[in-house]
Amino acid sequence: MNRDKGKACASTTPAEVSGGAWEVPGYVVVMTDEQVEVLRKQISIYATICEQLLEMHHALTAHQGSIAGVRSGGNLYRDPPVIHGDKKFTARQRWQPTQMQLHILESIFGQGNGALPGRQKIQDITAELSQHGQVAETNVYNWFQNRRARAKRNLKRKQAASPLNNGESEAQARSSSN
Repeated sequence: MNRDKGKACASTTPAEVSGGAWEVPGYVVVMTDEQVEVLRKQISIYATICEQLLEMHHALTAHQGSIAGVRSGGNLYRDPPVIHGDKKFTARQRWQPTQMQLHILESIFGQGNGALPGRQKIQDITAELSQHGQVAETNVYNWFQNRRARAKRNLKRKQAASPLNNGESEAQARSSSN
């Protein structure tokens, strides 16, 4: 066979050609034995690299599971689903705090002057609230965010209503004195 021109060998038995390659009838030999051996070594190396990458992926995934509360974007709280008994509590289900949990949250909010508690404080609050029902750190963090937003909204409404009420009172006082 002339390997340079890619013609197949006409014989019916394998014959060795220059460079250690074998000619097989009906096939064109494109690699020498040395090239095949180099290719096998490269494939072995790539397989080892793939195994190491897979191990690294599993290790990273396990590590991310242990730090699931941390994520980028400013929100530090993101919990995995909590399994309580035979019920699975996922992000799509709404958390409904008990009356005792609400009382505790409101008292803590009142003591904090409307500031969001830090991560450690939220963990402590979650531990305290979990004695009175199911709760996750995410629920506590979101409750404080929502409560703070509600307080700000109510304050703005009061401030917006105050000048109108004062203005009406002054106008009524002027009209009644005239």
